[in-house]
Amino acid sequence: MIELAQLDTEPEACPYLPDREARTRYRLVADLLPVEYDEKLSQGWRRFGSILFSPRCESCSECLSIRIPVESFSPSKSQRRVLRKNRDLVLEVEDPKLDEERLDLYTRHHADRETRRGWPSAAMGFEEYYETFCLNAVETLEFSYRLADRLVAVAYVGKAEASLNSIYAFTDPALSARSLGVYDVLCEIEEARRLAKSHLYLGYYVRGCKSMEYKASYRPHQILGSEGWQEA
Repeated sequence: MIELAQLDTEPEACPYLPDREARTRYRLVADLLPVEYDEKLSQGWRRFGSILFSPRCESCSECLSIRIPVESFSPSKSQRRVLRKNRDLVLEVEDPKLDEERLDLYTRHHADRETRRGWPSAAMGFEEYYETFCLNAVETLEFSYRLADRLVAVAYVGKAEASLNSIYAFTDPALSARSLGVYDVLCEIEEARRLAKSHLYLGYYVRGCKSMEYKASYRPHQILGSEGWQEA
């Protein structure tokens, strides 16, 4: 791994929990090897593009890395219903792409989250989309889901030596009844199993944050705490 720059942010409002401050350490990297990617994930780092990041909050430790042991995972009754509900979708796993269709889906997804969950406005153009999802320091897979010819969900997944890392997904808000986010995670777990990976990393689990708490519904799962990875 070649580190090009490092930055610790000043304290700012926490995006996950009210009345808390957050600080983040960012590392701009190049030539990140798959085995190095595994090491960083196991230490609690996350990645977007060529940037690694992890929380450095002084008075809070609620951002806990969570991962799914692929071989022991078993879908719940509700997750099996989601699988049946989406049997008509076609999944393609390929290299990341940039086009009007993907940017439009991302824009509609984010606008829906702004309205329903109070996310801050974040307009994204072609250049930012490319830098965020397509310009990566390590191999990254794009999961694209179609209903007939219609693109309804896209997810980006980092490929490490022994694991996969779920980076980001966006879905068609008109199809919320299908639980496409849940379906995507189930597909990512299945792809990790097919590739003989040991874990799928789901990012951070934050108790009290609706956008993060859903991750605990995939069982069994492991949480990274002060004593290392523990099954929950």
